[in-house]
Amino acid sequence: MKYLHVILILCLLILPAAAETPRPAESPVEAPVDRLEIDDAVKQASPHYVMLVGTDDEQENLLGYIDRSPRSNEEKKALKESLREIWEKYPVVHETEGAVTRIAFDPAAGENPVLTDEENTVLADISRAMAEEFATPATGTQATWYDLSIWLVKTDGQGNEAWNRTYPGGDSADVASVLQADDGGYLIAANTGFRDALLLRTDADGNEVWRKTYGGPDWDTVRAVVATGDGNYVVAGSTGWTPEKDTRSAWLFKVTPDGREVWSRTFPGDGLFTTVDLTGDGGFILGGKRNTGTNNAWLVRVDRDGREEWNRTIGGNDSGIVDSVISTPVDGGYLAAVRNPWEAARSGTAATIRLFKTDPTGEVLWTKTLDEMDGGTGATLLEPLGGGAVGYLVAGGAFCPGSDLPGPCLTRLGGTGDVAWAVTPEIPGVFPITSAVAPSPGEYAFTGTVYAGGPHDGWLVLVDHRGDVTAARSFGGDATDDISALAATADGGYVLAGTTRSFGENGWTAPARAPGFGALAATAACGIALLRRGVRRG
Repeated sequence: MKYLHVILILCLLILPAAAETPRPAESPVEAPVDRLEIDDAVKQASPHYVMLVGTDDEQENLLGYIDRSPRSNEEKKALKESLREIWEKYPVVHETEGAVTRIAFDPAAGENPVLTDEENTVLADISRAMAEEFATPATGTQATWYDLSIWLVKTDGQGNEAWNRTYPGGDSADVASVLQADDGGYLIAANTGFRDALLLRTDADGNEVWRKTYGGPDWDTVRAVVATGDGNYVVAGSTGWTPEKDTRSAWLFKVTPDGREVWSRTFPGDGLFTTVDLTGDGGFILGGKRNTGTNNAWLVRVDRDGREEWNRTIGGNDSGIVDSVISTPVDGGYLAAVRNPWEAARSGTAATIRLFKTDPTGEVLWTKTLDEMDGGTGATLLEPLGGGAVGYLVAGGAFCPGSDLPGPCLTRLGGTGDVAWAVTPEIPGVFPITSAVAPSPGEYAFTGTVYAGGPHDGWLVLVDHRGDVTAARSFGGDATDDISALAATADGGYVLAGTTRSFGENGWTAPARAPGFGALAATAACGIALLRRGVRRG
């Protein structure tokens, strides 16, 4: 603590010098009018959602874009009504920058807004409508909707970058999951514009091998993927949503190593899957939500062929959504993390995380409310803990009680849900955890995106069994870059996946100490110094 002022002074001296290191020639995305990007309308797992809407901050101006879009009158009416409802529900700020205006849901306004899937879709749809007609009065130049690139980063065990690759993504692309295949390559599960589920397979060096989309004519999304143990993959999400019917079906399908579909299952009712884990007998446990007039947290157990064995809603009526579910091999049961962002939005409070421990048939054995964590951005459950310990680590949140700054939350639990400790590593800017893994007993890694004003950067943070930070790395370029998925690799390293605007579609390869990364390295070093001051409770 007494050396903190020295560290900060050194950071101020190092960062400007590091920033002067020239960046190697890349293939940047061409900037539209006045060198301003058109940001993607919605960033999943973010405490503030941003879109660029035009030349002034009048709400009627945005409604005018909808009126001029090539849609039916019924569609226009529905979009405008949905947008007005969003404006009424969430505080917004308007920031004029050059020829465009940025509208952001304001995390400093006393709330941590979490949009529903339907609201996310509405904003993405409106943003596409604006992209079709986006002109600046100063020049009359037509701007362009710029696709996001899917982004894959490989690191060693300390988070030092070995290489990264980018691939064509599509408008409003988002990455849901990544894992390493048996042959050392990688599988990325993503969504393209909220309309198609996408699987992208690479070799061990990140070179694309194949890509395939799945689903029907309606809007289909993938939320999670798991290896089945026989070289195949099972993918979970939802299918069949349209603005007209505003319902969807929970969806599960299996593919071979070359992406060929083996079987596909949908489940009755209005629901979706958000998480999946492999069970000891080769089946699967799935979590998500089912809408029966209210949003109810939902668990479904299926066999190895995707046939339902049982399903249960947990937590009572209007319980919310399951963010994460894991098998607990010690007793054959399951542990689920549940939150209710819809109730939080109605009450203006944080979305509390609740844990539900069940037996093998889904009967709830105990519950635990984590007052130590704000569940605004969801939670990821992890085990093992190492050292013969029985228990779990919960990673998630963007605002944690007891911390002076918004940041990630890590909570260590015993086998019956008792809290051993809770840690809030301090990272400048808003840092929601987007993914987390336990590569070995007593070691944990998590990713997120720093929202500190200006372009976003993705981060990888490594912690030990006490919750102390052992390494922190920043990834990204001059534009907005997000990391939303993480997996441990067989060589003891990590693979990170997300979306980028900095590096185009052709990608680039950088060794760990490549020129142009001095600023990132210095930032990471300063970040570690601050991270080690993380707030600890318990």
